[in-house]
Amino acid sequence: MSIKTAVIGAGVMGKCHLDQLIQMDDVEVAALVDPHEPATRAAAEKYHISATYGDIEAMLTDIHPEYVVVASPVRYHAVQAIAAFNAGAHVLVEKPLCMSMEEAAAIKAAAIKAGRLFTMGFQMRQHRGYRALAEFLAEGKLGQVYHSRVWGGHVMNYPWGRYFHKKEESLGGVVVATVVHPLDALYWILGAPEPMSVSASVFCKLNKMPNPPINFEGTVDEVSVEDFAHAHVRFVDGSSMSIEGNWLMHPTQRSMGFEIHGLLGMGRSITPHVELEDGKEIIPHEFKEQTGWGDQTRLEHEEFIAAIQGHGKPMVSFREALNVHKIMTGLYDSAEQGCEVVF
Repeated sequence: MSIKTAVIGAGVMGKCHLDQLIQMDDVEVAALVDPHEPATRAAAEKYHISATYGDIEAMLTDIHPEYVVVASPVRYHAVQAIAAFNAGAHVLVEKPLCMSMEEAAAIKAAAIKAGRLFTMGFQMRQHRGYRALAEFLAEGKLGQVYHSRVWGGHVMNYPWGRYFHKKEESLGGVVVATVVHPLDALYWILGAPEPMSVSASVFCKLNKMPNPPINFEGTVDEVSVEDFAHAHVRFVDGSSMSIEGNWLMHPTQRSMGFEIHGLLGMGRSITPHVELEDGKEIIPHEFKEQTGWGDQTRLEHEEFIAAIQGHGKPMVSFREALNVHKIMTGLYDSAEQGCEVVF
């Protein structure tokens, strides 16, 4: 029997999910929610969705979906996810989770109270090469991990759309919109160590440039988020992590990735592989399993729906989701306060 599904958000991410959901035999996309009528109408026509709504409450009352995908601007994530849980739905929330740790705790409480499943749109966890790397580390083959590094951004390409550049709509800039993907993947591959503290700085270059590259719907005067950030995270297990994000990178072939430093060698994200060390000799070990981005979005839905049907469990746990969110919000708090934030 098909899973009755509703998608909230007719923007870029909402359509990314719809591209995959409409191809799945065990999914019925029963409704689309977005108050921006032109976007809703265009997406409904493209994906042949008959029921469209401007608000979630009316949709939940009429449709009673079993599965809800929250792909709206971040400021609405918490209230919409909580409403969906309260209505008895299982929920996938796009990244970042919400606007604060208080909202994150409220989402978790609503899911537990309703007895429904939760996951997030962290597509990089579906990369089979990354899964092989996670298993390699879990088996202790890289030895004790003492440091890791993650970076992400764009090559002189500020994000498109109506919301990414506005802090009140999106929580922040490059960290929560872009770096969050490799950050989550790396954190998960490392086995989700408990974060202890973070020290960070952020910078906005766009509104200081003489000829800023603007791809979004708006003006440079509206920009209130960082396009560059750097942080140092300490974990309870004694390891550390450096984080760097930049939407206005100079040309590079590696605009996103991570490195893992262990006692027995190094793990890398680009064509996921490990370089083991034997004295001065470097021994490469590659993980060749890979999938395309479209496949990863579909796989995350297939895996979550299987969990809804009682087969397996969600890929993203609340502990992992809240700790990744803690690192990011702590980064912003540290940058604003000008000092290390201890959790």
